[in-house]
Amino acid sequence: MARVALRGNIILPDEILKGGIIVLDGEKIAVVHPAGSAFSSEEGMLFDYAARYISPGLIDIHLHGALGKDVMDGRTQSLEAIAAHQVRCGVTGFVPTTLAAPVPWILAAIESVKSGQKLRPPSEILGVHLEGPFLNIKKRGAQNPAFINDANASRIDSLFKAARGLKIILTLAPEAGKNASFIASLKKKGAVISIGHTEATYEEAIQSFEQGITHATHLFNAMSGFQPREPGAVGAVLDSDKVTAELIADGIHVHPASLRMAIRQKGADKICLVTDSMNAAGLGDGDFNVGGLDVVVKDGQARLKESGALAGSVLTLNRALRNVLLWTGLSISQAIRMVSLTPARVLGFDHEVGSIQPGKYANLAIFDKDFNVIDTIMRGRSILRGKFGV
Repeated sequence: MARVALRGNIILPDEILKGGIIVLDGEKIAVVHPAGSAFSSEEGMLFDYAARYISPGLIDIHLHGALGKDVMDGRTQSLEAIAAHQVRCGVTGFVPTTLAAPVPWILAAIESVKSGQKLRPPSEILGVHLEGPFLNIKKRGAQNPAFINDANASRIDSLFKAARGLKIILTLAPEAGKNASFIASLKKKGAVISIGHTEATYEEAIQSFEQGITHATHLFNAMSGFQPREPGAVGAVLDSDKVTAELIADGIHVHPASLRMAIRQKGADKICLVTDSMNAAGLGDGDFNVGGLDVVVKDGQARLKESGALAGSVLTLNRALRNVLLWTGLSISQAIRMVSLTPARVLGFDHEVGSIQPGKYANLAIFDKDFNVIDTIMRGRSILRGKFGV
């Protein structure tokens, strides 16, 4: 059977193969050749992307919506629209994220995620991120306070029963109620437990890491900040080698200097760039509703109409990538790792996706020098162009 080969500047975890060749065999990567390697017409078709980048497909593990659609709609059609938007951003896999809401609404959203995953949309649904309801109401951010609850066995059982078969990220404030007492059992269920929307002290946060929290939801945002005599949750995350962390690199949620310090402290293997995008992503300025709360998007900032609190973002992941490259001294390979291999490892899927390596799925993004998307390749199939080549 004839194979397909792609030539370009191949972004690997630690280097760029300029003029390298990726040979695809159906849905998977068969071989990665360095520059100067030959590929004959007898072997298959070679598509030359010249100086363009061939990257692992991007992965967003915290995403609420786009194009007027929201995960909390509880409809597979909404997820298909969100996926279509993601694939235009070079994202080949994402984790739909819920909000604090009545439990039946969250259960409906989970069911739609399970149904949507079976449809195999153009950008893969990799699991579900339950951002609530087990949060600290004092650090609610744009979460609806009416629906923030402490964890209890009944609520957990209903959520996990509905999400059976999905990879779960669960954001939790360990200091609220008896939330911390459930961390160990949640980890045993296979969930990635993430500290977030929290007022935890440094000691409380560190203790929660010992109990099984391994991730941090949008570092710096909606969590107790760093003080010289009380480092807070932010300080605990930065001080711990056990915890990965999300960053929203839009220049609004996190100052570029704070972003640089976090990346310098934790490294590209411990940081995931995320969008936390809400339903206005891809639509421009206007009035929207998120979780029953009115949101105004103006000049690229999404804020609650009543309080002015940030309400997610309208960021895209390829733009976050470009921002990080502008604001830091990171190499392209390091920056790409934070939107591909590191989030894949958080999910436990790095044996299948997240880097360009023989045996992994051929989930790829083709970028120009400014990381605008030329094409997105999903399991060996060109999605945006319908065929390879430019």
